[in-house]
Amino acid sequence: MKNIVIYGLIVCTIILVIVLALLYSNPTVAVLGYHDFGKDVDDSNTFVLNIGKFEEQLKYLKKHHYKTLTLDEFYEYKQNKKKFPYKCVLITMDDGYQSNYELAFPLLKKYNMNATVFCVGKNAEEGCAGYMSKETLKKVKEEYPNIDIASHSYNLHEKGAYNVGKDELREDFSKCKNVIQTEYLAYPFGDYNENFVEVLKENNFKLAFTFGPGKEHRKAKHSDSNYRIPRLCISSNMPMWKFAIRIALPY
Repeated sequence: MKNIVIYGLIVCTIILVIVLALLYSNPTVAVLGYHDFGKDVDDSNTFVLNIGKFEEQLKYLKKHHYKTLTLDEFYEYKQNKKKFPYKCVLITMDDGYQSNYELAFPLLKKYNMNATVFCVGKNAEEGCAGYMSKETLKKVKEEYPNIDIASHSYNLHEKGAYNVGKDELREDFSKCKNVIQTEYLAYPFGDYNENFVEVLKENNFKLAFTFGPGKEHRKAKHSDSNYRIPRLCISSNMPMWKFAIRIALPY
């Protein structure tokens, strides 16, 4: 009986070593998806996170030695041009809310962390209430070099990607270039079709990210298409223990 137990422990140890070796040789990256932030908000709106909770999450990442990637670094990871430590995350925020600038960016600077904001070009150009304007985006570049500004389209949220042809996509991309210069995009509502992917390639975009209901909510892998990068939705009602487990899992 004793020999069987010892044999079983040896087998389990070997399996564990193999699994860990595979994970560390080809790690996955948690691409974290956020939206809006608030000071005195509860969990009733999934996409508005209490800024206190966000700081807790940043503290956890810092304490446990997670590296926060820039978009260029993540692209290098995807291209296998560079090896990253096992504990990597890419922090992303959609839509370009003013709360990103006022609440989230100061905390990211405080903890010396990188992040990406995917902005809607029309909102920025027209200075829509509640969103960062073109002038604010210029301030971001000056005040927060740790923040990447990327595209969430110029104005495709109204129609949706499934209902837009190539010519409309090209026009949208052209308008967005006047506001945001980037090689990276997050699909509006996470939706895309082959037309969208083809126009992205025409315009030399390097990466595009999905999100939302019906999409894959898992960590990104080397083998993922550059134009179908999955993200993990960090909702307002996610407890800290679940956040910790979710980013630690290898998938």
